[in-house]
Amino acid sequence: MLSRIKGLSKSENFPFFLHFLGVFTGIFLVMTVIILQVMSFGIYTTVDSNLRTAQKDISSYVTLAMIKNSFNAITDNNKTTADDQSKLIPPSEVIANTDVILYSSDGNILNTLDTLSGLEYVKLDKKNLDSIVKVSLTNILGETLEYRTLTVPVKNVIYPEVAYAMIAINTNQLEEANDRYTKMIVIVMITFWVVSVGASVYLAKWSRRPILANYEKQKAFVENASHELRTPLAVLQNRLETLFRKPNSSIMDNTENIASSLDEVRNMKLLTTNLLNLARRDDGIKPDLETLSSDFFNDIFTNYQMIAEEQGKLFKVNNQVKHQVVSDRTLLKQLMTILFDNAMKYTDKNDEIVFEVKSTDKHFYLSVADQGIGISSEDKKHIFDRFYRVDKARTRQQGGFGLGLALAKQIVDSLKGTITVQDNEPKGTIFIVKF
Repeated sequence: MLSRIKGLSKSENFPFFLHFLGVFTGIFLVMTVIILQVMSFGIYTTVDSNLRTAQKDISSYVTLAMIKNSFNAITDNNKTTADDQSKLIPPSEVIANTDVILYSSDGNILNTLDTLSGLEYVKLDKKNLDSIVKVSLTNILGETLEYRTLTVPVKNVIYPEVAYAMIAINTNQLEEANDRYTKMIVIVMITFWVVSVGASVYLAKWSRRPILANYEKQKAFVENASHELRTPLAVLQNRLETLFRKPNSSIMDNTENIASSLDEVRNMKLLTTNLLNLARRDDGIKPDLETLSSDFFNDIFTNYQMIAEEQGKLFKVNNQVKHQVVSDRTLLKQLMTILFDNAMKYTDKNDEIVFEVKSTDKHFYLSVADQGIGISSEDKKHIFDRFYRVDKARTRQQGGFGLGLALAKQIVDSLKGTITVQDNEPKGTIFIVKF
């Protein structure tokens, strides 16, 4: 454990480790203090209650103490009688381990006390009248005795010389029990704290994983974006330098260079637009929901049919929307266009693309099936990653950057749906979206 912590102190995880360790330490310290306070309060609750009960019957305790004092004096003179013993009338409720010290107005002790109790040396404290005070005493044997005391003023008609009374209850047994429980609690808390050190090491590494993952994604995103921009910029530079070397040439003479430059500008515009959309949706997007009918999809399919025919590809539609669909018009259209465009890129001439939409009472389904090159099992794990392309050479020829499906995934997530990919038979791929 120590070697792991020593190694961690030199790593980037160390601030996270200190953070979690500090939190755990604070929690265990607070818990220890609270538990000890509650335990201490619980232990002394009964004792303090007994002191207050004795306070209510203080006159009886005073009378009993003074009679016992007189009785002890008579006993010492060997003159005790049955009549004297009958005067020892106890209070209504005698509390165990309770002693009473009677004081005169000037603080002198009036009654006889057990020499082993150590109470004969307790001075009157008028500052803490009616307050429960903890007192530690040492008797003639050198033993430390713990008491909870309550000093109250007294007005007794029979014994007017008694001005104050201190009720004292011995708490040695409670203190010993309290010490045992305190040690147990401290040991348990220290054990948990040691466990928390290991937990802090684990959490420090675990908490950095998503940060590192996001950092790596951001780094890869910037690298890929830079790479994608480098190619059209290089083409533009080459074409412009060619034009610069021919200052006397006409526009007609440089049609090819100009057309190629415009194509690269369009590609960069498309790339930057997609990057902007991805960045905006990373911050979250709130769909503008509205009710869409079956005609909404028919209008889109008409445009797709024209594009497919121009490129010599077959396009089939299966519109089974019989219920109104609640969705974001713009986002849904963009999603359909991305999936259609993806199918067009990977479908050869005279091959077929099937676009199907269907609604039920609870769900809306959208699927696009092509007869392209298909997607391997390994590629399926990454096709929704940014800049990921199954066939990089073919995608570049078709003007793709590997951002379309990443956008599609973001749109589906914002609309609280799911998107999956399956193999099409005998060849190709099927994308299925469920809302």
